[in-house]
Amino acid sequence: IIQEIMKLFASILLLTSEVGIMNVAGTIHTEVLGKPMSTLRLAIPAGLFFLQNNCMQLANSYLPAAVFQVTYQGKTFIVAILSVLMLGRRLERFKWLGIAGLALGVSLVQVSKSSDSKTEAVAAQEHTDAYSTMLLGLAYVLTAASCSGFANVYFEKMVKTTENASNGSKAPSLWVRNIQLASFTIMLGIPVLNLSKSFDVNNPWRGFNWSVWGVAINNAWGGLLVAVIVKYGDNILKGFSNAISTVLATIISIPIFGFQTGYPFAVGVILVIWSTMVYGRMIQFKGDWWNTVPFTPQMATGEESSLELNDVEKPKVDKIND
Repeated sequence: IIQEIMKLFASILLLTSEVGIMNVAGTIHTEVLGKPMSTLRLAIPAGLFFLQNNCMQLANSYLPAAVFQVTYQGKTFIVAILSVLMLGRRLERFKWLGIAGLALGVSLVQVSKSSDSKTEAVAAQEHTDAYSTMLLGLAYVLTAASCSGFANVYFEKMVKTTENASNGSKAPSLWVRNIQLASFTIMLGIPVLNLSKSFDVNNPWRGFNWSVWGVAINNAWGGLLVAVIVKYGDNILKGFSNAISTVLATIISIPIFGFQTGYPFAVGVILVIWSTMVYGRMIQFKGDWWNTVPFTPQMATGEESSLELNDVEKPKVDKIND
């Protein structure tokens, strides 16, 4: 909740720098309160992100950490598939190879950081049917991955829409969309916070120290950067940047925290680097087969991309990569 409040105020400040201090209140009133149907669209990704977080917590309680980390990387493929279906993005076969390599590489890196032991909840449920427990955990993690993939691609579609299809007016800016998303997330989070047993109404700041505030600020700032990446790049590129940051964070942790790594981590790092180079065409494959699109959704046939049909601006980074 705290980091979403920070994102909300930061987005208002960034919107102020965009439209001016005299116009920011009017812009928020016009774009957020004055267009309820447009604003309500952001309730979809906010609700899905909320469901994703809860499913991830439940999945962690039913699955070993390694199984959870590997399965959750399925979101990489979900994002790619939904980018094709919802945004009409054209992904050649070599890009699919890079995406597959990225998912495998990140899985190996995450597994090397995870404990092979079961979680406490799983250990406490050893008297129950292990097969049913595993299936339930997999259902939760796949639901979380699906919610994450759809919410991210849907939000990308919203922030890249240049005009409203209904009346042809200019669509809200990135910072307005962030204000809408953060507002819905806060509205969903506050009731759940009040129901939490660990939350003390009389002392809501219990446990907050400089470290906690630092994490909240870092996450809020990171969320704004992600929005910029999605606006001017895409969710697939965001996945590659997240993978590289995970690798770098793990490498930095080795001398600082004495983190132990093994062969899975080394192989995962190599795969992440190789996949990034493949997707960015730094490593090229010869022949038409690798450089053709395996399938294009019906909605995008006859056009280079359904992004144009939906008045969605094409990612600038794609022009560099393609």
